[in-house]
Amino acid sequence: MSTKKSLFANKTFLVALSFLLVMVLGAGIFGMEYSSAVSEREEKIESQNSQIKALESERNALASQNEENQSKIADYQKEVNDLQSQIKELKKNDGDKVCYLTFDDGPSDNTLKILDILKRANAKASFFVIGTSKLDYIKRIHNEGHTVALHANNHDYSKIYKSEEAYFKDLNAIAAKVKKITGVDSKIIRFPGGSSNTISKDYNKGIMTRLTKQVQQKGYTYVDWNVDSNDATGNNVPKSKILNNVKMYSKGQGDICVLMHDTGAKNTTVEALPEMISYLRSEGFRFEALTTESPIFHHGVNN
Repeated sequence: MSTKKSLFANKTFLVALSFLLVMVLGAGIFGMEYSSAVSEREEKIESQNSQIKALESERNALASQNEENQSKIADYQKEVNDLQSQIKELKKNDGDKVCYLTFDDGPSDNTLKILDILKRANAKASFFVIGTSKLDYIKRIHNEGHTVALHANNHDYSKIYKSEEAYFKDLNAIAAKVKKITGVDSKIIRFPGGSSNTISKDYNKGIMTRLTKQVQQKGYTYVDWNVDSNDATGNNVPKSKILNNVKMYSKGQGDICVLMHDTGAKNTTVEALPEMISYLRSEGFRFEALTTESPIFHHGVNN
């Protein structure tokens, strides 16, 4: 009886020992597998961290290059401005004077009348367009050798001068429309109200100071004026007043850039145009369309 108990005890011990060995071996194998998984994960993390560092390094290098490039662009633009100012003075002294006739806020019902007058007078002009229902007229403007320039898509100060993002969103919208119709990627712009406007201060203090720099960094040339017809002071300003303003402000000037407006309410501007061209031509001016190489007409920025 004792022998049987002993055998039974031995078998029980062997079974327990076997089970224990299996558990130990299993734990060892699991531990090896776990250790391997941890090691693989750490290698992946290390690899990804290396990739992040490389990407951050490239990003920082590009940012540094961009700042350097923007600084160079500003320096080059200043040199161009200085040289063009010198050319302007030289032309003023040798009697070679250029008049840049410009029309804001079109196209309108008066656009075709303006084009007819320019064609008869063999004079070129520049049209700073907005997103009107007559925008298809810019095809003729372009085809007849005038400049299609950008003014605004929505001429609403409260919207376009709300922020830099709002301004460029509006500018990109009118640029896309112009390019779709003419195939031209226009780079000549005029700020609504000009770069010297102060109404923008009501919506964003200092925005004109920032925008005048940013548009140039983005490759645009902005153009103000040095002769104001003052046809924006009301609808149908007397023709004689428009002519007198142009004569007064152009007196003694070299190259001039004349501000006018192309809207359905500016009939007297259209009526004054033939006599204006005749007078300026008699004063030694020739008429050209604006290009990015034209003399700089910039106002002092007041916001």
